[in-house]
Amino acid sequence: MSAMPSRTLARWLLVPAAIVVGVAIGALVSLPGARSAEPLVGGAIVALGAIAGGGAGLLLGALAAWKLPARRVVPALWCLGVPALVILGLGARGVWQIDQATRDPEEAYAGLPRFVVALERDPSHDPYLAPRVKVDAIDRQWITNLPDGRSCSGRLRAEVQRRVSSVLPDGEQPEACEDSAPTGPHERLVWRIEGSGSGAALLDADCLAAAPRYAQLAHVLSIASGLADSAASCD
Repeated sequence: MSAMPSRTLARWLLVPAAIVVGVAIGALVSLPGARSAEPLVGGAIVALGAIAGGGAGLLLGALAAWKLPARRVVPALWCLGVPALVILGLGARGVWQIDQATRDPEEAYAGLPRFVVALERDPSHDPYLAPRVKVDAIDRQWITNLPDGRSCSGRLRAEVQRRVSSVLPDGEQPEACEDSAPTGPHERLVWRIEGSGSGAALLDADCLAAAPRYAQLAHVLSIASGLADSAASCD
């Protein structure tokens, strides 16, 4: 009688173990086709293979848990459970390595200016562009507000901080860029630089002609989220 609880538990554990193994097998089987495709297509092929493998694992695991004789349940769990634990361990290690790859050492930021700068767009300026992009080198993050209302953020890599800092406003602001009340669709820059003060500029045609650096900064901000892998998340 003492063996009954362990066999009952083994039946329950067979299903998740089979799912994990099925996902891994499905992903591996789909890899040859994914390698010869474009990156996005290849990723979709692997994802579909993993889903199909997981579904097959669910069905086979449930069937095994229901049909296997009691004396074979525990050995079957060993056969599936050990590979499943190895796969989960390798997956966790891979996630950790990806996370570490998006973290720069402290010395990478040494000597870089500390600032907060944002590009703001009137919704009528272009409904397909992000209404606000912010790069915060103090908290080391970038934030993009998307047209659909979602917000995405990620770590500010040292490479991106250096790229943005290279086109920050310097010197006296041109009179044509005075932050006046806009009369129509517009873009606007707002910044605060430690040791250099703060400012704002309305990016109309006259301003961009007088200060090409502002156009460069607006461009870099608009692509900041894609300049370096930064473990982005959206909500």
